[in-house]
Amino acid sequence: MLLVKILDRYIMIRVLVNFFILFLLLYLFAATIDVILNLEQFDEVARERLPDDAGLLRRLVMALLLAFNFHGPQFFQFYAYLHGLVAIGAVGFTLSQMSRNRELVAMLAAGRSLLRASAPILWLIFAFGLLQVVNQEIVLPRLAPLLLRGHDQIGMEGTSAFPVPFTIDSQGRLLQSPGFDPIEKTLETPSIIVRDGKGRTVERIRAASAVWNEDQQSWLLEDGVVVRISHGGEDATLASRPVPIDRYETELSPELLTVRRFGQYTGMLSTWQITQLLDSPDVQEADTLRRSRYSRWASILVNILVMLIALPFFMHREPINLLSRSLMCALFVVPLYLFVATFMLVPLPGISPALGAFLPVIVLLPISLARFGWIRT
Repeated sequence: MLLVKILDRYIMIRVLVNFFILFLLLYLFAATIDVILNLEQFDEVARERLPDDAGLLRRLVMALLLAFNFHGPQFFQFYAYLHGLVAIGAVGFTLSQMSRNRELVAMLAAGRSLLRASAPILWLIFAFGLLQVVNQEIVLPRLAPLLLRGHDQIGMEGTSAFPVPFTIDSQGRLLQSPGFDPIEKTLETPSIIVRDGKGRTVERIRAASAVWNEDQQSWLLEDGVVVRISHGGEDATLASRPVPIDRYETELSPELLTVRRFGQYTGMLSTWQITQLLDSPDVQEADTLRRSRYSRWASILVNILVMLIALPFFMHREPINLLSRSLMCALFVVPLYLFVATFMLVPLPGISPALGAFLPVIVLLPISLARFGWIRT
């Protein structure tokens, strides 16, 4: 029993160290390439923030701080996207090192099965998945405004305001604004058009600005007025005098407007935020939101199943050609991950979002168990 605990701890530490090194190298490589390709933009923003007489060293330090501000939040998004692949790479490095040093042979000589040696690895993969849940539910929603920034918004506290074209809600009303600030959750000079069943305008609402109220699930209008239009016979219309109005109730919350502007924003929402959006009836993005909610839980199982498929590439009783095995694993696992990720995120006709998210799990389960059972222990 003591040998098993020592062995489990040894394998887990080796995998954790390799995971940290590999993940950090990939992240720094990607961030460094991006900074080099956009160095002029970082330097331009640094010049704007420093006095004209600032020296080269101060500009360099400011550019590095801006680069950290821009790429620092992406560390957590990088983990969300690649922790599964990096974990397989870390396990591959660990088992390759153990095979090269004949540690797997020593385990077999001590009467320990290779299947038993995979237990701490699978527990670690599960732990990485739970860490991603914390990342998804707590960290990413708070960093979402920073993650939506482009290179033209370097140094800003979030993505800049963007225009909202005529956007329809569940009741057929149209909302338009020349400027929506997702950080302050405000609309600039919003216009709302209320239509009847025939598509005719029956109300026009205008305001100087609007602020979202979470408790009331409505936009609080500043200097808002509504003009009611009645339709008579022979296309005759009659407009009333402007009447003050203080709010506009709709499911078009700041989160939903941002989802419609940035498709990737859905993956940064917490489960609670998605549930709040789905509480509104007839949300156009309902299937996309449900698919995102289910896929984040299904991905934990997918990572474990793909690991079961990848382990036989490295677990052998006798020394093997590690380079060829690593190439075979990469050529098989990377396309598999891309296919599964696409399958989980792309809507499938006639298949519900829940089934579409968990269908890869159903398909991979017998394959992974059969593949894992081929290990000669």
